[in-house]
Amino acid sequence: MNLQNKSQLEMEGGRLRLLWEQCKSYLFLSLSELCLAVFLILAETVFSNGINELAFVVYEHVISTVFLSILAFSLEKRPPLSFKIAAYAFLLGLLQVTLCQMLLTVSLKFISSIYQSVALNMIPSLVLVLALVFGQEKLRFLTIDGQAKVWGLASSAAGALVILLWNGPTLFKLSSSTRLHVQWTSDGVIGVVLLVVGILSASFWNITVGHVVRIYPAELSLTAMMNLFGTIQIGIITAVVIPNSSWKLEWDGGLTLITLIIGGIVVTGLSYYVMAWSIKKKGPVFTTAFKPLLVVFSFLLQTFLLHSSVHLGSIIGAVLVVAGVYLLLWAKARERNEISVQTTSPELCFLMS
Repeated sequence: MNLQNKSQLEMEGGRLRLLWEQCKSYLFLSLSELCLAVFLILAETVFSNGINELAFVVYEHVISTVFLSILAFSLEKRPPLSFKIAAYAFLLGLLQVTLCQMLLTVSLKFISSIYQSVALNMIPSLVLVLALVFGQEKLRFLTIDGQAKVWGLASSAAGALVILLWNGPTLFKLSSSTRLHVQWTSDGVIGVVLLVVGILSASFWNITVGHVVRIYPAELSLTAMMNLFGTIQIGIITAVVIPNSSWKLEWDGGLTLITLIIGGIVVTGLSYYVMAWSIKKKGPVFTTAFKPLLVVFSFLLQTFLLHSSVHLGSIIGAVLVVAGVYLLLWAKARERNEISVQTTSPELCFLMS
């Protein structure tokens, strides 16, 4: 009886571990987008108080580099480092830190965080196109999976555009209203240009990471090196373009410190690692499929924390975004199941059932 109970417990433990393995990528990527939505709102508030954006990005990445380096040296076994891997890490730092993170952060001076959240929904579509071009993804257009991918991306993009371009009637009028539309002044144009370059860089980063993690399977170490090179790059740029007085931070009752910690440890630390890990496990298209959740989280935070008015367009757009994410993830799950069925022997399938 004891042996039978022990066997049942082991089977239950095995099922729970299998369930955790299947669900953890969904959980981590969703939490990553939630933390980014919180950070964007905090950063927009901090920058409105006069803190220099470039100096903030440097401090943020110094924190993330130290944090990831400690984790990498403590927890990860690394293959030998070569000049080729170091060069890739330099390139990844240029794409993700210098051209993406720095430009997106600076753009918050010119455009709102909710507008940036909406625009970032273009990344999944761009990554899918690049993945098809570079052979990291296959699109069987005439199959159910292929159609689900296409309509999922279209639904997410349409939902983001609805939130951005159409307010609709007000459903709940609260104490303030957040402006979603870009004012096409010179500042607005600058913000959009910075945003476009940042989005393109992020898309190329996702594709490049997919290649690098296959030849250097140490995501923590790779992310730490990427942050180190990126921090050096933006540090040099910032030292050249801003005066010494701009390096000083106004702590604003601790809000700046909280934003730095969230940005350094979570957004540019753990989230970078989670993305690299997910790209290795699931591919770049699956990883970026969670980007549309950012606009939903931003909308919810703007509504319930900042008391922005709720419009019909926001509700419809959020539903379209969630439906698009579900379609794309459903298509990827079907693909993985087909591959598993094709590669798993009948005996192993019987033992796993």
